[in-house]
Amino acid sequence: SSRSLRLFGDLVANTCRALRMPALLLLPLLAGLSLLVVGDAPAAASLDEMLERISSGEFDNNFHTGDMLQGGPKSEAEQVGGCLLDKVGAIALERGVSSFVNDLQVDLAACCTRGDATECASEVRRAYALLSDVNYGTARPEVVEGKVAGLLMRAVERRLTAGRVKPSHAHMFGRCSKVPEECTLAKLQPTGEL
Repeated sequence: SSRSLRLFGDLVANTCRALRMPALLLLPLLAGLSLLVVGDAPAAASLDEMLERISSGEFDNNFHTGDMLQGGPKSEAEQVGGCLLDKVGAIALERGVSSFVNDLQVDLAACCTRGDATECASEVRRAYALLSDVNYGTARPEVVEGKVAGLLMRAVERRLTAGRVKPSHAHMFGRCSKVPEECTLAKLQPTGEL
């Protein structure tokens, strides 16, 4: 809005005055900060399209296993499982569906760029579609976040066992994988009841 832009302009002007420097010297810094704040470009509506955009280099491959595996991943399957578990943690522990759904979509797609990508994609396609519904405004985060986490936990449990995972995430195993569509974030919390 114009009010936000005016307030931002005032902030820049006041900062320049306080630092006794011309505004032009702050432009590179401001440009860099804007990249940090914005995050990823809009994610593709479908998982297959997002995987193609990652493959083509249009999007960075944000594959990340997190550090929740004891002794690190020992296979590509464990790498993919760790990546997916990292997304479940982002959903359950950081409220990622309501806070950063677009970045979550991009990062979830990246999980299917290693190992058996076709199998991974078939297992997470529904979860990605639910995130896409939130991102495009056709679903509310609180309605889909438990389902997404449950679907992803099913895929995680096909690749990892609770014994390989640090306690920060091991408690999530067995809580939602049987009927993922009925999963809730409360079930995935450290003190959650089964």
